[in-house]
Amino acid sequence: MRLQTKPNPWSCIGTAFAMVLDIPVADLFGLVGHDGSEIAFPALPDPMARRGLHIQECINASVKLGYAVTPVELFPVIRATTPSAEEIVVFFGDDGLANWQRFEQTIRGSAGVRDGTGRQCFHAVAYDDGTIFDPDGDEYTYSRAACESRIFHPRRAWRVDPLTPLVPAESSERPLP
Repeated sequence: MRLQTKPNPWSCIGTAFAMVLDIPVADLFGLVGHDGSEIAFPALPDPMARRGLHIQECINASVKLGYAVTPVELFPVIRATTPSAEEIVVFFGDDGLANWQRFEQTIRGSAGVRDGTGRQCFHAVAYDDGTIFDPDGDEYTYSRAACESRIFHPRRAWRVDPLTPLVPAESSERPLP
């Protein structure tokens, strides 16, 4: 994976996906059909005023190029479908430590995009087997402390894996006697 820097302040997710897909960010914008620069929220300051790219647009571009995208949430939440403030956090052990270990294994053992909150707003970076490629121009080894020192708090990883073509299974039908 090669580090690419985002062409503008609202393009971190597009640039992160471009890095993991190994294409120029301009090509990703071409696949999506726009660069996210439209002013969608005029009451907000830049870059939050911009439309940006939705994760589903990046997933669609990935599928077009032959990749599957799988979310891995750090702390998944179960919520009731009725209006309620109640939620259940899913733990993969007795407490949050197992969640952090599971998340770290994903970052260290696959390639994809990691999102979360940054200094001002949403932020996304690419990762490849434990190396973080930040569209802000930084490359570093993943650790919880390294991310926290950059004021970047994770929410989920999006694993990006090549799709394999489906091979038709042999027919299980037996000839009639």
